[in-house]
Amino acid sequence: MSESPLRILVVVAHPHDFTHCAATCGIHAARGDSVTVVTVTSGARTHNERLHDELLKPEAERDPAVLAQKPEEYARIKAEEVRKVCGLFGVTDVRILQWPQPFRLESSPGAVDELRQVFYDVRPHVLITQKPYYDARHGMANMARDDHGETAVAVLEAKGLAAMPDHETRERPHTVAATFYLGIYFTREEIDFYVDISEWRDKRVQAETLFESQGQFLEFARKRVEIGAGEAGWYAQVAYAEGFVRAEAETLGELRVPELALRRAEEPTRDRLRRKSGLPA
Repeated sequence: MSESPLRILVVVAHPHDFTHCAATCGIHAARGDSVTVVTVTSGARTHNERLHDELLKPEAERDPAVLAQKPEEYARIKAEEVRKVCGLFGVTDVRILQWPQPFRLESSPGAVDELRQVFYDVRPHVLITQKPYYDARHGMANMARDDHGETAVAVLEAKGLAAMPDHETRERPHTVAATFYLGIYFTREEIDFYVDISEWRDKRVQAETLFESQGQFLEFARKRVEIGAGEAGWYAQVAYAEGFVRAEAETLGELRVPELALRRAEEPTRDRLRRKSGLPA
């Protein structure tokens, strides 16, 4: 990629979904790249654990205050949480769209136009979004039918439209250089590459704890990061990692071997094991 600062656009369905690439975004923000995070919905009807647990109780035992909380208030709380989380990773451009849940493109066609405007505004070099397929290798016929998959399909459609000339808007067309899907939605065999986020582990844990509205707490956050970024790191041969899948194959001018791969090829076994454990070699 160019040595000039990159513009990175992350588009996800719900506020919490950003955490799956948060450390990668933090690495780029620290390098001077710009990162914009967009959530297609407010998440007002997602992970409302307090309401869920209250409704499990007999009606006479339910807390009226919890039942009286409106979705708009819950959405406001989640908006505050995701902005705090993004701030941990140096991301200040956070945009929360207000499309209804469950998000379905067929009932919210205007979302594509709004997302296209985001592409015009941000003009990203890199797009990170969610998995648009049940099987990433077999085309649009296997479109996913949930908020995450529908968001990805809307984003890809908007990306395509932004690259085309439009007589009505007369916007300068914009083509995204590289599109990556969040690896959390894929099997290990489908992951194309990992980003080493070992130094960002504590911030990933802190990010999880900030989503208090979802009932998360420190011990749970640690466990979640261990089994997510920790497992990815195990297969990436580092302590913690975030995985990604390329939307399409890359074209290179030469064969390239990552520096880390060259180092691994010659390092002693003990050094490799210490690195995977998060210890200095």
